[in-house]
Amino acid sequence: MKRSAFYKYLKKPGSYRILAGSIIVGLLALATLTGGAWTSYGPDELDLDHLLTPPSVGWMKRLLATEAGLRMQQRNQAGGRGDSHPRAVTADDEDLDFLQGDSARDGKPAEDSASLGGAAGSPTDAGSGGEGPSAAGAATGGDGGYGQEARHTNKAHLLGTDKNGRDMMALLVAGARNCFLPGLVTCAFALGLGVPLGLFAGYYGGRVRKIVGTFNSTILSLPRLVLILVVICALEPNVYYTMGVLGATLIPRVSELIATRVRILSNMGFILAAKEAALSDFKILYRHLFWYQNRAVFFIQFSLIMAESILVETTLSYLQFGTKPPEVSWGNIIEGSQMSFFSGFYWITFFPAMAIILAILGFFYLGDGLNARLAYREGR
Repeated sequence: MKRSAFYKYLKKPGSYRILAGSIIVGLLALATLTGGAWTSYGPDELDLDHLLTPPSVGWMKRLLATEAGLRMQQRNQAGGRGDSHPRAVTADDEDLDFLQGDSARDGKPAEDSASLGGAAGSPTDAGSGGEGPSAAGAATGGDGGYGQEARHTNKAHLLGTDKNGRDMMALLVAGARNCFLPGLVTCAFALGLGVPLGLFAGYYGGRVRKIVGTFNSTILSLPRLVLILVVICALEPNVYYTMGVLGATLIPRVSELIATRVRILSNMGFILAAKEAALSDFKILYRHLFWYQNRAVFFIQFSLIMAESILVETTLSYLQFGTKPPEVSWGNIIEGSQMSFFSGFYWITFFPAMAIILAILGFFYLGDGLNARLAYREGR
């Protein structure tokens, strides 16, 4: 029986890791491309009647929502923030009479004024935008006041909502862009400068190697965290500036790796034959030494640097040094849900944390699988 090409591909070393990493990275890239449609939350996107709603999936709701969190959610849906029973009137409430209506100060029961305000609504209330018709519209899903939000209370929130009534799945998709794009800036600095420096140092040697080695030693001697903090203090807080500094600190790692491989390859027969054929140094460096021999190393380093940059960006956003609200990032979602986490609403922290872990694992799987495939090809 003839085996398919996909089956033969899976038999090669690193195929499963490459496949798993490619799926995760592809989903992250798709979320980055579509994230712009999820970052603007107007009245129609907010579900203010279901704040801090657990995930709609039953098993996930039982897994992530504690008993205390579910009780608090039931109280919120019932209209109270504390105990579901009415609060007893105390002596301090007499000082708050100015907040009540004229009917309450005249001694009329509050229920009568509420019933009058909750009637069909006078033209005065309708024209002034008072709370009577608006509250009724919000409770019944009518057109008055917050009726725009009330019409969306029946939609399912697969991953629940946060304390502002925003859908968690929409937040995760929106936050993927601010984790993926800064990583590309890091790779642009690290690979865009590290690869040429490594090629020149390994191919020419001599004085060029000493200059590149001195540059790399200088960068490595500077503490990365101090450089990032200096840039944050000197310039306006911007995650792209920070990721650029991170990419600059990764230049020595890339250039040393490329220079070591090029130094060995420069003495092989095909490079000597290319020199005898009078090929230019640019063609030898780009075509023979980089694209044919170090292409896999480039993609491996790309995946590993992306994983490291996502970890750094989410950490800085959690510490409020990275992406700033109202922009959404997985790090500032976790930072803004600290109090909700300790109140029993675990899903607001759980899903961004899982997204960070899966994104880092996806890039690491991709890089590790490419490394195994490269070692297999070189060993044949």
